[in-house]
Amino acid sequence: MVSPSDPLPPAVRAFDETAPRFDERFGEWRSVAAQRDAVRRYLLSVFPPGARLLELGGGTGEDARFMLERGFRVALTDGSPRMVAHARAKLARAGHSDAPVEEVVLERLDAFVARARELGLVPFDGAYSNFAALNCVADLRVLARPLAGLLRPGARCALVMFGRASPAEVLIELVRGRPRAALRRFRRGSAPARIGREHFEVWYPSAAEVARALAPWFRPRARRGIGILVPPSAAEPFASRFPRALAALAAGDRLLSAPLAGLGDHVLLDFERTDASAD
Repeated sequence: MVSPSDPLPPAVRAFDETAPRFDERFGEWRSVAAQRDAVRRYLLSVFPPGARLLELGGGTGEDARFMLERGFRVALTDGSPRMVAHARAKLARAGHSDAPVEEVVLERLDAFVARARELGLVPFDGAYSNFAALNCVADLRVLARPLAGLLRPGARCALVMFGRASPAEVLIELVRGRPRAALRRFRRGSAPARIGREHFEVWYPSAAEVARALAPWFRPRARRGIGILVPPSAAEPFASRFPRALAALAAGDRLLSAPLAGLGDHVLLDFERTDASAD
């Protein structure tokens, strides 16, 4: 799905570079696992059993494997060639070699619509994206129509993005003496980011801005905070030394995820596909 003549966006290049070490770096961090568990509980509650699901920015396939093991039919997409290779290998080792894994840059999702029809995947019963892949897209309007074309009316779409205000991250970065990093989510434009040698930009749209970008093809259904008390990955590896404390914080998050959704390290935005035409 990516032509050699089309260079990868900077954010995709950054994650492509770290793909071989991605699971090793993040897989053992308990704060990341706690936030991932919260997302998965929501996905299991909102998608009907056996649903055909589209994953956007699926990385190395951790969530796809989880959902496949629970009877869902998942097509994973990611813009990074190395992430896609790792995901294919991981799913094959888990006995899911028939699960579609496609190289799809989010900004070029429209090119995937024809491919998905060719594979007989359309319409999907739902879609999800975990851990802020969409924050690397400058204008989410580019996703709205093609995503709508992939989903049936009434399908749910769960998008996990960075929150606009994470008190835990602000505190951690201030303690580290990095005030600019502490306030980066409050910027109206993009914020600089770096993974390895690659520099790229990240955007922090509000829930209302995301809803406007996806209209009229999607309507908001719910919002949940992910990582309100559970600290962000900026607290690692220190946070992982205290598993009991993290378990208690995760329990608190389950109580606060709806009323304090806006204070999460991530925010899960649950949309429903309307019947507006995407043709």
